[in-house]
Amino acid sequence: MSIVSSSWRLGLLAAALASAAPAQAQQGAVRGTLQEAGTNQPVSFASVVLLHSPDSTFVTGAQANEAGAFELTKLPLGTYILQTTAVGYRPGRRVISLTAGAPTLALGSLPLRPAATQLTDVVVTAERPVVSGGLDKKVVDVTKDLTATGGTAIDALQNVPSVTVDQTGAVSIRGASNVTIFIDGKPTGTTLDQIPASSIQSVEVITNPSARYDASGAGGILNIILKKERREGLNGQVNATGGTGDKANASLLLNYRKGKFNAFGQYDYRRDRRRFVGTVDQTTMGRDSTLLLHQDRAGVSLQNTHALRLGVDYAFTPEQTLTLAVQPRLNLNTTDETLLSRQVNGTAGNRPVLAGTSNRYNIGAGTFRAADISLDYRREWAAQKGRELTASAVYTPLLNNNAVNSRLAYLDNSQRTQQQQTRNRTAQATAQVDYVHPLGEKSRFETGARSTLRRYDLDYQFASTPALAFDPSNRFVYSQYVQAAYGLYSGARGKLSYQAGLRAEHTTITGDQRTTNEQFTQRYLSLFPTAVLALDLPHDQRVQLSYSRRVGRPEANDVNPFLDRTDQLNLQAGNPQLRPEFVNAFELGHQVDWAGGRSLGTTAFYRLETATLKPFRQVITDPLTGNLVTLTTRLNVGDETSYGLEVVGATPLAAFWKVNGTASAFRRTIRGNTSGTAVNTASLAFTGRLNNTFPLSKRLDAQLALNYRSPINSAQGTRGENFNIDLAARYNVLGEHGTFTLRVADIFNTLRFDSRDGGADFATVTRFKRESRIAYLGFTYRFGQGQESRARRKNADEEGGADN
Repeated sequence: MSIVSSSWRLGLLAAALASAAPAQAQQGAVRGTLQEAGTNQPVSFASVVLLHSPDSTFVTGAQANEAGAFELTKLPLGTYILQTTAVGYRPGRRVISLTAGAPTLALGSLPLRPAATQLTDVVVTAERPVVSGGLDKKVVDVTKDLTATGGTAIDALQNVPSVTVDQTGAVSIRGASNVTIFIDGKPTGTTLDQIPASSIQSVEVITNPSARYDASGAGGILNIILKKERREGLNGQVNATGGTGDKANASLLLNYRKGKFNAFGQYDYRRDRRRFVGTVDQTTMGRDSTLLLHQDRAGVSLQNTHALRLGVDYAFTPEQTLTLAVQPRLNLNTTDETLLSRQVNGTAGNRPVLAGTSNRYNIGAGTFRAADISLDYRREWAAQKGRELTASAVYTPLLNNNAVNSRLAYLDNSQRTQQQQTRNRTAQATAQVDYVHPLGEKSRFETGARSTLRRYDLDYQFASTPALAFDPSNRFVYSQYVQAAYGLYSGARGKLSYQAGLRAEHTTITGDQRTTNEQFTQRYLSLFPTAVLALDLPHDQRVQLSYSRRVGRPEANDVNPFLDRTDQLNLQAGNPQLRPEFVNAFELGHQVDWAGGRSLGTTAFYRLETATLKPFRQVITDPLTGNLVTLTTRLNVGDETSYGLEVVGATPLAAFWKVNGTASAFRRTIRGNTSGTAVNTASLAFTGRLNNTFPLSKRLDAQLALNYRSPINSAQGTRGENFNIDLAARYNVLGEHGTFTLRVADIFNTLRFDSRDGGADFATVTRFKRESRIAYLGFTYRFGQGQESRARRKNADEEGGADN
């Protein structure tokens, strides 16, 4: 072979290799988002597998994130089978090709259909998991909770793990109060009893919030997610519910989506009339005498609530969206109440010596006006997945007017009339910006800033005929200004995910008691570190360890120094010397999921709350009257420690019976020393919930819910136990357009609010019962272009789920 011939052949081989090298080196990628067919809700943490076609050998796999998004990268060019699986959904299967001309496939939204199993005449349809979660929160889907039919957010929260709500509407998480409430991730001026349960999609329970969240709320954060329509065209829903004892609510939800534009509107009306009864037995011990007080209270309250939600979304580009929303609310309430008080000062000849008796009749009327006005901007980068910029501003003006007219009749037949007028003008404003920047495939950095201003103007006016020796009228102006910034890094290494962050908040609080000309100012800077470690284990298991530090700041009424003598036997005053309480919280959790919709999660938790804020009562001699009275104020009583175990699980017991439940046990201790009095209380508390769902047929399903909360200690006593059972049923009509619901709340009428408080020189037993056994009957009708007919859905189900 000649040298020329050899050189020619070598050159040809080199050219061929050179031309082939780029094709061999080129790699592709596949990304998409998994959603539930029909509702377009994300399917979180589904399994995504890529197989060679046609031999179906395994290539690679990944798990979708909480939003249902997934991405497979560094793939050789070729033809593959993309297979998706999730508990409760039919498997998806799709053939894809990565070519030199199109190495990257953006598949967009991929629908997964709920799985259905036919057993004789009973159809069991698997649904989205009731409880799902990410690194720093649990997400509870409340749309299938029939026991909230006709109710408010208070009813919806009754079956949310870790959360307890008493009859007064006070919320606690694992026994810890001072919980921050958000709506769609934003602060709000509304109360839970003004949020219809029918408008709620899910509730996020954030027991150990990361640094991206506002640090206020020592007990944690509840984020209420309202329903949103994502389907094209005009869609809507109308609902009407009636309840026993003069109760009713109605709502209308409309949504129109076309191209870049989306408009939504919702109106809710609620009428709620409740009877209530209560008693107070109090013993007050002085140096020379003992005073016994017995009070009987009975009355009825009526609330009429109107709530409106209007908004528009506009997508300037596929990467930029602007949302404007306005949510005005009007609440009108009236109260008629009779309060009989009887005082006994010792005995004479085995007969009680009456120190005073009064019969008080109160007629109250109030008006609450508020609005949440929000503007949101979102910017994404398609070329850099995970990169995101969001900005929002929220303004909430509130005006609360309450008037109480009272007529008092005394033992000596004398009478007195009183008028109380309370006006609370409040303004809340929040501005926030957040930025997320990906650092490679599995890590990212987040940063943001937030500014919050709250201003309260509390004006209380009192008049009496005949006049009293004192005037409790006063005006207090309070403001709280918090500026915050944070940084957060998260990443993954193999099966280990981690997150670490630091938040800094500077707080300025001012108070001006204009009646007594008392002013005060507090300023302080606080740091809030957070951290999470999560490890994925074989067989769908996960272990997670987290830590966070949070703060509970005193509110306006807590620090108002004015002495309130409205109840002359039980005085109240704020404390401008209050300091914020800080919480250090640790959690260790384990989650395992099995086939067939079975799951079990366990969490061990520990909380240390320093300078804990508690109401504290003591006996004093009233300098105006010389009587023994109690004075209640809030104090930093010491340290509160809680530790315990929580279990959340779900399993089908039969084709027609599924259960999910939660149980927790924890020990809480409160120790300190205040006003020369030692505080040392401890209790072992239990909470438990058991939800039984019965899919009896295609159209009919039922639910039986049991709730229990054991007694729990306070700084000076014990709060009583609570137990209730709710029953509900749902029947679908008109294809899938109409639904009848029937609910009976608190079947055995056991819900009540009892407490025992005491000290060295007083003891108080309080009992309060609010009407709670109520039957509701409701009807919901859904309409619009996005509603699928039964025949169309049946055909889709028969296609075998190959809709990916």
